Amino acid sequence: MSLYQSGSGLQSKNHYTDEDTLRKYENAIHDSFIAVFGEKDGKQFKKSVTEIVAFEKELKNAEMDPEDIQDETKT
Repeated sequence: MSLYQSGSGLQSKNHYTDEDTLRKYENAIHDSFIAVFGEKDGKQFKKSVTEIVAFEKELKNAEMDPEDIQDETKT
């Protein structure tokens, strides 16, 4: 079996700690939801966006650093 980490919405762990970047990212996700589903559920979208970003933050925290991925003793 082989497992590997893939990409997420933001490329770097550092992006998930920058509040300005996170706010812009959350707004982009929210705007995408409205574009696809319409504005009728705008409040629900805000909650979903918050949950999505929180989940992505957890995944990023569990990821290996890019330089460690190339080290076969660490993978």
